[in-house]
Amino acid sequence: MAFPGRPSPPPRRGPATTLGGHGRAVNAVAFSPDGRLLASGSSDRTVVLWDVTDASHPTRAAGLTSHHRAVNAVAFSPDGRLLASGSTDWSVILWDVTDDLVNPARSAVLVHERPGWLFRDGWRQGGVHAVGFSPDGRFIACVSDRTVIVWDVSDPARPSRCARVTHHRRAWRSGPVISVMFSPDGRLLASGSDGDKNTGVLWDVSEPTYPVRTAVVRPQARDWPKALSAGGAPAVHSVVFSHDGRLLATGSGDLGVVSGTYRSWRQGAVTVWDVTDPAHPVRTGTGTLPLAGLGDTGQMYAVAFSPDGRLLASGCENATVTLWDVTDPTHLTPTAHLTGHRKAVRGLAFSPDGRMLAGCGVDTTVRLWETS
Repeated sequence: MAFPGRPSPPPRRGPATTLGGHGRAVNAVAFSPDGRLLASGSSDRTVVLWDVTDASHPTRAAGLTSHHRAVNAVAFSPDGRLLASGSTDWSVILWDVTDDLVNPARSAVLVHERPGWLFRDGWRQGGVHAVGFSPDGRFIACVSDRTVIVWDVSDPARPSRCARVTHHRRAWRSGPVISVMFSPDGRLLASGSDGDKNTGVLWDVSEPTYPVRTAVVRPQARDWPKALSAGGAPAVHSVVFSHDGRLLATGSGDLGVVSGTYRSWRQGAVTVWDVTDPAHPVRTGTGTLPLAGLGDTGQMYAVAFSPDGRLLASGCENATVTLWDVTDPTHLTPTAHLTGHRKAVRGLAFSPDGRMLAGCGVDTTVRLWETS
């Protein structure tokens, strides 16, 4: 029912297809550049490749089982020849997916050191949390515990480590780094973390062996001093650049503090930044989900831009997937709620043609929605 003066809620749409090939939570999804394959990584230690040539009848093409712990991240190289998978076993495996999809060959394993200290951040239990290829495919950025590590994979069989950076000079003061992405022109790298003031960082990687911090982007918080004392800064769980590189979106939680107490609540929030001048990013707009009564909506775990840059998808801890119209970045307008997931949404990815959106989550499924 619509009320005078109150905007009508956006329509709700169910998933076009549901993929149920995993035994535990699905943490990440990624489309191949040609849109023919969809990769999903799960806490059941597997990566599944799906043939989505016919999106209405996707088929399982392969199951990759070399990881010893949960798979948190998957990403295809820009030419589609490699698939990278990152795990809590502190490794990133590079798979050759050019010829044999039934039994893809391992090109290399990128091993990350296990730190002397560990953190426990909900479903993340140390290890590699996110991976992202540079646009030219020469480099891959991996976030492992509290560091961002850049590897040169121009020769996939002989990768070499280029650089290692942290959000703080002293790694122990930094929160766990949990998201990473290169800009479309390859000159910037965005990373997001939890537990400190530098929750979102922009790096100049024009020279990948010497990343230089250019700016810090902080998600919305009602009262930063109180928020920090109440349990930490709002985390940047996901970062994504628009395809023209002009905008950066972050998924987090708008952290508020109950007046007169040290108790806090989190309201899922997506924030859009204009990064035309990387040294001075400008917050253009923030979208939040309505609080359910006195409860919170939790964290915004995933964000993804459509290829044409007109839509931004967000996935929340309360199982909500929302499409936002960002043609005017100063006014984020929700256009649809995509239903189907029953628990927290952990990953989102648009198909290269923008016609499909894939989502994954704690309910062990991958969902596909039509976006047009």
